[in-house]
Amino acid sequence: MMKKVLLGTLLLISFNGWSSSVYRGLVTQIVCHADSVTSTCMVQLKNPPSGESCSANNDWKYAFNGSTPEGSNLLSLLLTAQVSRKTVGIRGQGKCTLVNYSEDISYVSIEE
Repeated sequence: MMKKVLLGTLLLISFNGWSSSVYRGLVTQIVCHADSVTSTCMVQLKNPPSGESCSANNDWKYAFNGSTPEGSNLLSLLLTAQVSRKTVGIRGQGKCTLVNYSEDISYVSIEE
């Protein structure tokens, strides 16, 4: 029984992963605003992907809420990658709710 539950969970994760592609590249700029303006942070990438849903034709491809604990974690990862010139993997959520022209970030990873 446990094997069936594990297999079902893995398949569900795999199908959800197909909803938005992962961009791999270098972070060139990060901008975060004061809470009095907006708590949204935006990320600019070197050679950004083109044709992404709501972030098409925009240099600021991804956005996240910097005032949440999750947003603070994303900011730390992005700054670390930028300073160390490491490649990041960024997956978007496939929607632009924070900024109408930047895709909301689902996750960030630092890669070799």
